[in-house]
Amino acid sequence: MRNDIPVIHQDERPIKSIWYPGEDGGGYSIDPRFDGSTSKIVAYGENGQCAPVPFYAVYDLSGQIKARVPAQLVAVVYLEGGAA
Repeated sequence: MRNDIPVIHQDERPIKSIWYPGEDGGGYSIDPRFDGSTSKIVAYGENGQCAPVPFYAVYDLSGQIKARVPAQLVAVVYLEGGAA
């Protein structure tokens, strides 16, 4: 059994975008060429009620969370070189 696999909120690399499949598939990106309304994407390991339900919070340009995306089946693209 491996114990060295980090959980999503312990990965320090900045996130560029997240994408998810399905009927309501889509994604979010901090790249202004997409929708231009996302400032950052942050991984969290619990849902704010002490439940271990990992998700990605997508922030708008004013710093408010505009979406909470369950981590299940999400593809993550990290910024190259770690620069935000």
